[in-house]
Amino acid sequence: MDSERLLPPTPRALSDVELQEVLDRAKAEGGGILAAMQILEAQAQLRETDKSELRAWQAQQDSVSIEIEPSPEIAIAPQPIGEIQEREAFVAPASFSSDHANFVGSEEEEATAIDEVLVHPAVAAAPIEPEPAPNAQPASEPEVTPQVEVLVQTKRGAKDPSSSQFWVWLPISGSLLPFGLALWLRSLGLTFAQSLVAALLGIFVSAGVVAVGAIAGKRSSLPTLVLSRAAFGVLGNLAPAVLLIASRLFWALVLVILGYLLIAQNLATSAHLTAQAEPVSWIAVAVLCAIVAAAVVLSSFGGKKLVWAQRVSGILGVATAITIAGLKLASSGVALDDNQGGSWLRALGAAVVIFALFGLAWSSASSDYASGLPVNTRGWRVANWALLSMGLVPALLATLGLMAFGNLNDVDFAASFDVMATGRDFSALNVAVQLSLLLTLVTTIAMSLRSSSMSFESIRLKVKVSLATPVIASIAVGLAVLGLSRLGAIGFWLNLHGYALFLAVPVAAWSGIFVSDVLIRRIAYHEVSLSRSYGFYKGANLTNLIGWVFAVIVGWGLLPSNLVEFQWLGFLSDFSSNQEFWSQSNFGVVIAFAIGLLLPVAAGIPRIKNQEAEVLAIEARRNDLKDVLGLVD
Repeated sequence: MDSERLLPPTPRALSDVELQEVLDRAKAEGGGILAAMQILEAQAQLRETDKSELRAWQAQQDSVSIEIEPSPEIAIAPQPIGEIQEREAFVAPASFSSDHANFVGSEEEEATAIDEVLVHPAVAAAPIEPEPAPNAQPASEPEVTPQVEVLVQTKRGAKDPSSSQFWVWLPISGSLLPFGLALWLRSLGLTFAQSLVAALLGIFVSAGVVAVGAIAGKRSSLPTLVLSRAAFGVLGNLAPAVLLIASRLFWALVLVILGYLLIAQNLATSAHLTAQAEPVSWIAVAVLCAIVAAAVVLSSFGGKKLVWAQRVSGILGVATAITIAGLKLASSGVALDDNQGGSWLRALGAAVVIFALFGLAWSSASSDYASGLPVNTRGWRVANWALLSMGLVPALLATLGLMAFGNLNDVDFAASFDVMATGRDFSALNVAVQLSLLLTLVTTIAMSLRSSSMSFESIRLKVKVSLATPVIASIAVGLAVLGLSRLGAIGFWLNLHGYALFLAVPVAAWSGIFVSDVLIRRIAYHEVSLSRSYGFYKGANLTNLIGWVFAVIVGWGLLPSNLVEFQWLGFLSDFSSNQEFWSQSNFGVVIAFAIGLLLPVAAGIPRIKNQEAEVLAIEARRNDLKDVLGLVD
């Protein structure tokens, strides 16, 4: 018998060491993931061939009926078979899924995702054992458990319907906040028509920003500020992320201060909203701490418990607001007194303030609460439900508030809000009003704390949400007490407007770029690339980054401020002959948003299309490789 027939066939595929060297060279030469997938596909086919030849050789050996004694010249050892088995232990596309590359896992897993494919190709798959002979005894070696590294998330567990977006935002929109906006508009001396236009314009534009952000959220399970890496680059995103995190912390602080003021009013132990700076009520602080603690617990639980709180709070808020307005209309009639001589320029400026205070304040969290949606959910369905909640509901409530409370004798906003919010005119509703405010406060603070904690991932801070949430809450309470002690209630309201517009400029510029980038894209994000600077989204998108800085400079330059610390703002409007126009219109925020919105359209469409083409090419390679190896989901 030919001695060559007694030797196993020579493997055609590369060994693990050789394969790793080839992949390293491909990575160094700039081929990236696509080149690696091509190599893996070719090697997969070769190893299938080696496997078939090995099995044919084993069958041939089993058919030999004469026992062959090994001689010194022909020493049949098991090492070649073992070598073949070792050669077959390369990374299989079990590391991938059929969905659009959605990453899941810890931050550490995310940070090494691409390296597991390009640098460590042999760690994910178990050896392919040759089939035993018909009468062979099972091997005595212990079974090797495959160690498969899961690199992507398929979102098979995502079951939230698109209508869930309605309940997410209802605690914010379906509350007494639209009534507060209506009262504030009338306190500016605007007519009913001017107030209505300002309210509707500001609410619907800001709702559109949140709705588009929700579309980005259903495409991925990552926080909003991590998704913006697709627009700014993995490293380039750090600058806007820092400013947006500061904005999120600011609004968490505002919610805490507003909670204190409402509690202080009802306890009647501290300064009235219209009073000058007075000592802080420590009883109100104690009650506030209890409320914030409840919000921290709710935020830590998240999931279904937070969704339940959002639904209950939203439904109760809407019911309470409609009841209060109905009773007021029944007793006093419709408030359409337009004796005030308002200015349409001031009305547009008020619309910008509503845009900044309402939806824009939540734009950096817009994707956070849409991550539970299935990735194949229609984007327009998600956007419509978000628009219904953040747009239509508050618009109707604001209109109702203007009709019911627009003719209050006291034109002071704070006093009017006190009458409305405490339900003093309707003692029977006082308990319902207070309960609604309490639930709204707890839920919105929980949402703000959760989003703020999740945002730290975008600046590469490895802080657990369960740890970050109470820390942020404690800082917010401390700053609220300090701020009220120095400024008082009236000082808080005066400074809120200035600080909110100052932070609104960089947020508006970022929102414009982010919204435009999301609308141009058509497929899910490649989440692995969102964690690596050499992925599809690169280290920095200089066009968007420089454009964002330019938009911020222009926005601040056209936004005069009365605050002492912000007197440098409006440096571009100083060259205008009509400085009153810029001071009353607040158009600096709008211009920053417009620049950001147009930037990806003008300079980013080819880049985005190329990114998506590369992602789809990877998906095609991955699916082909799965077919070669006979893998199933």
